[in-house]
Amino acid sequence: MRQVFGEVVSNQPLTGEYWLLEIDAPVVAKDLRAGQFINIRMGDGFSPYLRRPFSVYRLRNDRERLQIAYKIVGTGTEMMTTNFPAGSPADILGPLGRGFTLPVAARRIALVGRGIGNAALPILAEEAGERGIEVYSFLSARNTPNLAGVDVFEELSHRLFIHTDDQNDVGKVTDHLEALLPDTPFDAIYVCGSKRLTREAHAMATRLGIPAQVALEQYMACGFGDCHGCVVEVNLDRDASAQAYHEVCTYGPVFDTWEVIGAHT
Repeated sequence: MRQVFGEVVSNQPLTGEYWLLEIDAPVVAKDLRAGQFINIRMGDGFSPYLRRPFSVYRLRNDRERLQIAYKIVGTGTEMMTTNFPAGSPADILGPLGRGFTLPVAARRIALVGRGIGNAALPILAEEAGERGIEVYSFLSARNTPNLAGVDVFEELSHRLFIHTDDQNDVGKVTDHLEALLPDTPFDAIYVCGSKRLTREAHAMATRLGIPAQVALEQYMACGFGDCHGCVVEVNLDRDASAQAYHEVCTYGPVFDTWEVIGAHT
């Protein structure tokens, strides 16, 4: 982990309620892996006092720049739209947390996301593609404008499936994955953005005997386990016979789904 003052390259609307912030910070970008996050200070003053955590959307410019897809949900993210014009400094901490793990011999993986959770997955699709792994992406949102990064997933995915609440009267995005399972072997499933999707991905992975991981969405104030503000209950074994409390920012934010099923979801 490092504290770095990067330079904002751009900060502009992406789609719907989302914006895309790009920061030149090669010291952080070159070490960061899919699923890890950074903590950004919102401004020079004390309001808001705490940093905000963000997953990294993509790494650009030969791993020198970080792209952050963010949704305006409160004071901090509202400030981001005006406090980070191109050329301004960005005070960031990172890389933070534990990222996703790709199986050594993986040939095909499934990415399942919803809402802003979709923004945590393109970087994993890129890492998989660099290893020659086929990526099948399953994205959902309330409506089409809030499907962040469809063009990116089209570029990085072998196949892309989309489900929006306003266009699909029945079913859910995981139905597309379920329909593929008899004829399309997957080596792992990755999910972000919904507890329901996490439960369904875990059930499918368990049935298939393959690993599944989830990136938890949790407010992580300090980002390195000091404030203990992001503690969640997790299972210590696959039988869920024992539980403990761990900080998401250091023990996660990526967990095996069996660690959080029933305890956190």
